[in-house]
This record gives sequence, structure tokens and C-alpha cells, in this order.
Amino acid sequence: MILRLGLLGGVLAAVYAPVLRDLASIWWSRDDYSHGFLVLPIAAYMVWARRSALRPLPLRGGSVWGFALVLGAAALLVVGAAGRAISLSGLSLVVMAAGLVLAVLGGSYLRALAFPIAYLLFMVPVFDELLVPLRWPLQLATARVTVGFLQTLGVSALLEQNFVVLAGKTLEVASACSGTTYLISITAIGLPLGYLVLRTWWSRLALVLWALAIGVMANWVRVILIGIWASRGGEVLHGPFEVFRAMFVSWIGVAALVAAAWGLSKLQGAAAPVAIAVPQASGPRGSLAAPHRGWQAALAVLVVLGVYTTLLDRGPVDPKEDLTAFPTSVGDWLGRRADARDAVFRVEGADQELVRVYEHPESSALQLYVAYLASQQHGKKIVDYRTAQLHEGAEIAEIALRPGHTVAVNRGHLHGPSGDRPILFWYDIDGRVITNRYLARLETMRSALVHGRTNGALVLIASERGDDRATARRLEVFARELLPQLRTYFP
Repeated sequence: MILRLGLLGGVLAAVYAPVLRDLASIWWSRDDYSHGFLVLPIAAYMVWARRSALRPLPLRGGSVWGFALVLGAAALLVVGAAGRAISLSGLSLVVMAAGLVLAVLGGSYLRALAFPIAYLLFMVPVFDELLVPLRWPLQLATARVTVGFLQTLGVSALLEQNFVVLAGKTLEVASACSGTTYLISITAIGLPLGYLVLRTWWSRLALVLWALAIGVMANWVRVILIGIWASRGGEVLHGPFEVFRAMFVSWIGVAALVAAAWGLSKLQGAAAPVAIAVPQASGPRGSLAAPHRGWQAALAVLVVLGVYTTLLDRGPVDPKEDLTAFPTSVGDWLGRRADARDAVFRVEGADQELVRVYEHPESSALQLYVAYLASQQHGKKIVDYRTAQLHEGAEIAEIALRPGHTVAVNRGHLHGPSGDRPILFWYDIDGRVITNRYLARLETMRSALVHGRTNGALVLIASERGDDRATARRLEVFARELLPQLRTYFP
């Protein structure tokens, strides 16, 4: 049985190696997911800490529900790989772990290992979308608290939405500074700490709630210190040696969590080991040499899954024509090239970018930004957590191309230090103009599954400040002239 489990684990690791590679890239590049490197070791330790309770559990492989979970996880991986959705691919790994335990070892083992397996979710960016509605309110709250505290200290500071205006300097409380990003990492530390150290549910819940509060308040302290540093002439935004970055929040959070866990453990008395009930049922006990059913089918599913996902991507798809050849005239607008660094918004890792400023004799200038991706992968997508800000407060605008034929685009605003800029934007995937970012992801998945390609584009038109009907009308007129011309460039 040990050899069988080893073979199964080796194939599982090989199939999910690309997923773990992409997850490791997230852990390395995103401060709020740097805890991801600790999740697997912590989960393994939680299993090891309960090893004595696992030994007597009965082995009952071959569960139909286990195979259902394995097949569901396989489907998630295919869809995630097709749509370059690392959240789905990572979720597939967690579901696959649960399915394999149930199919190979049985329900008793799954119940005993439910918490360590569920804890693996913290290494996957599945919580980003859930926290999106909290970002803007917390950005405003952080800016308000920062300005209030600076004014109390006698520092000249004014509040303009999410901007902290100092003498000669303006600080933006961006989405990354809202504090929501730290809620995940601080909870990822608090949950296993409570599971291993505390023994009552009220104390564990109190610890998690304390972790969430610390995640927000520690971020407030961090931004306040940045404001003090900037007001006194600090050149480096995040302080000497970058000390005011996310690690600052992590240090405060971990220290506060350890102190709270120590205090709660004293309140509840000596923590007793968490007992795992051993079902009194007949059947083979936990000897790994015991005969067992189910591992062959699970192994076959993993092998087929690995082969299919490897062959899924057929390579990049270039545009029909290079975007640099796009006309400098669009209707009555005449364009001039602009530096990509001056774009109001950029897609990270775009294979081609078009940045133009188009001027009209009778109206103000518009900026056109087009990002084309020949193929999408982790860290290089037209729809991700960064594009979420474009959709905040956006609504649908109908562009009439000809009588009886309209195209829906998004009408919204981009927040900036100089005010809100009206914008129109949309996604172009496989010849379809799409406004909804979730539908854009689904279309990318469909295109990958059907055609084996994941190319796509983001188109954004931005005006200067203004929110009147004339500005909206000007954007729509330009979009009506632009759409047919762009269509000849995208495959």
C-alpha cells in the first residue's frame, strides 16, 4: 500500500506541477500571498500532529463520492487550464486531495483530515473576488483615518477621496493599501494557530476575529507612518529599507496573534489535544499493507488528466496586422503616438500595446489604449484582479454601428489624483466584444477548449475630466468609428 500511495502521490505532483509553479509565482510576487509558502508545511504538520489518532482508523477505499470528487477536480483543472484561471486550477488541487483521500482511504480519513485539506485553500487566490467589494470602502476609511491622525499630530494634511494631500506631495491610498489584502494572510496564520493551540470554539472564533481586526488596524498604522515619513521629506515612499511595506503589517499581525493565542489559552486552561473520533466499525484497520480498492481508478484519472492538460494549449495567435500600423485617423479624429508610460491604464505583460492621443477640431483630446495578448497565462491576462477597478461603478452603453445593429461597451470612470476620467472599455475575445469580465473569462475558456487558443484584447478610450453628456457623447462617437477598424486587426 505504501508503494501504491507513493505512486499516486508522484503522479499527482507531476500533474499539478504547473499549478504549483504558478501558485509559487503568486506567493513570491504578491505580498498578501507570501504566506502561501507556509501553507503546505503547516497543513503537513497538522496531519503529523494527529498521526496517533489516524493510525487506528479503518481503511475503506472505493467510495463513489470520492470518485465524484476526483472527476469534479479534474473538470476544474481542465477549465482552469483552458481559461488560465489559477484560482480554479488551485481549487482543483484542494478538491482532488479531498477526493483522493475519500476514494483511496475512506470517509473516516477525510473527516479526520478535513481541516488540513480545507486549509490548503489559503495558498490559492480564491478570496480575491470576495474581497473586491470591501476594497474601495476600506481605501476611503484608511485615507480618512490617516488624515485625521496626521492632523492630530499637527501635520498639514487634506483628504480628497482616497488621496492624502500633503504640502508639496500627494499620497494615493491605492487598492493594494486598503488593508483587504492582509486579511487573507493574517487569517491564514490565525486559523492553524487556533486549531493547534486552542481547544474551544469560542476561543478559536475570537482569535480569527482578532486577526481580521489586526489586519485592518495594522494597515492603518503602516499608512500613517508613510504619511509622517513623506511629510518630513522622505524620498522613498515606503520608508528606509522599505520597512513600511506589507512585511510591517505581517510583523504586527503575527506578534498580536501570538499574544492573543497565549492569552486565550490561559483563559480556557491547559489546551487538551483535539480528539478525533474513531468509528467503531468492522473492516481493515489502518495498516498500510491492507488490501484496498480504488487507487487504480484514481491513478488512471490522473494520468489521463495530465496528458489532456498538456495538449490543451496549441500556442499563441498573433493579430492579423501589427497594432503599430493602426491608422492615425479615426473618423474626424487625428492621432499622434504617445508613450506607453503615459497610458491611463496598462495590462501587464501585453504582447502588443497601442497608445494614441486622438484630437478633434471641435472637442478635447481622447486617449486610446489597446492591449493585445497572443496567449494568456498566469500573470498575463486581460481580465484579472487589476482590471476589477475599471468595473467599479461602470454601466452598459449601447454603440449604434448601423441601423438595427448595436454593440454594448462599458461606460465608467478611472480614479486618479487629478480627478475622475470618463472612459469606455471592452474586451475582444475570439471576435466577440464582451463587457462582463466573468463572461470574458468564460469565453476565453470556451475558445481554449474548442480552438486551443487564448488570445484576447482590452480596448479603453479615456477622456479628460468631465461628466457631462457632451463628454459621454464624444466617447461614444469615437467608439462607433473605432470598432469597425479594430475588427480588421483582431483574429
